[in-house]
Amino acid sequence: MPELRKLNDYARLIVKEGVNLKPGQKLVITVPAEHIVFARILQETAYQCGAGKVEFQFTDDFTDRNDLLYASEDVLSSVRKSELLKRREQQDDQSAFLHIVSDHPDSRSGVDELKAGRIRQARATAFRPLRAYTMNSQGQWCVAAMPNEDWAKQVFPEIRDAKQAEEALYQAIFHSVCLDQNGDPAENWRAHGDLIRCHCEVMNQYAFEALHFRNAIGTDLLVPLVRDHIWGGGRELASKTGQWFDPNIPTEEIFTAPHCRKTEGKVVASRPLYEDGQIIDGFSFTFKKGKVAEWSAEKGANTLASLLESDEGSMRLGEVALVPYDSAISNLNLLFFNTLFDENAACHLALGACYPTSLKGGDSMRESQLKKAGGNVSSIHVDFMFGTEDLTVDGIQADGTKTEVFRNGNFVF
Repeated sequence: MPELRKLNDYARLIVKEGVNLKPGQKLVITVPAEHIVFARILQETAYQCGAGKVEFQFTDDFTDRNDLLYASEDVLSSVRKSELLKRREQQDDQSAFLHIVSDHPDSRSGVDELKAGRIRQARATAFRPLRAYTMNSQGQWCVAAMPNEDWAKQVFPEIRDAKQAEEALYQAIFHSVCLDQNGDPAENWRAHGDLIRCHCEVMNQYAFEALHFRNAIGTDLLVPLVRDHIWGGGRELASKTGQWFDPNIPTEEIFTAPHCRKTEGKVVASRPLYEDGQIIDGFSFTFKKGKVAEWSAEKGANTLASLLESDEGSMRLGEVALVPYDSAISNLNLLFFNTLFDENAACHLALGACYPTSLKGGDSMRESQLKKAGGNVSSIHVDFMFGTEDLTVDGIQADGTKTEVFRNGNFVF
């Protein structure tokens, strides 16, 4: 465990720059029960920042595992009206949402992957009407992480002592959010965000019709973009609360919406995907007319199949994100086995729903309008990484003119 001062700095960064509460606003914190000490720090920090009330939702990977092993699928798939009502009430109160992740990689051992996938899909479908609050950036939300020994040993297998491995993971996380730099952590983080916004501005000025990705491991993919797309990244503005917030801490990406019916070619994953407690590795997709026509996976094929079969939109793309290979997270040369970090070490795509805010006027569109515009609609949103050190990206204009965007894995501007 790092010194208390460092945890306080981290909590203040998450609360002030992440959710950025307005005076009197409620904050809902979802946090693993093992991190109760940090939960208390977050709570005190939130009140110091003007929170009206802080609510907690505690989680635990191992009790979840017992549910999956012993409870019936019907029971676990059902969502009580009270659960939906509680979430609706929190949203109606314009609460901010903070989610702390801390996965245990072995917590799903022995679990039926297909059963877990069906349960995940049933619950995602039930909560789908309530996803607009975050997907459309109506209110503030933020995802951040805390280490645990099991996760740390997976990231640092060469460190035999579990406590030392956990300390190393703390330092890696703190590095990724600018906490190991001199000066004020919040100012350092905002300066980092300014660079991300500069890349957004350049890409929005180009307004490319499509992006063409190629690398040596087999990716050759043409990704047309929706008309009037918007590149976002770093800070976002919550439409209902009027507050700026950072959805992910850390972040390195800029992103927008692909046209869900037009992607063509093959993409090969460059990093494993840790999803629903399972590792998916050695996988690739071939797209035709925007839909996955062929796919393969060396590991976690059942989990991947479950994701692809989630609904009509789960075999189409909802996000394309550009991440420089030379970035704070990538330069750590670590595999985190956690999407929050690994997606910010490499360019990535997402199967499933698009962010409506990636289309001009998209946040006020109905699902039917979003689909007509080329935005994807789904109950899932799963990021996977394909960026490499040799990745090239060309932007293509409507007249066929090509402009270099990435060379050797990095922005050319």
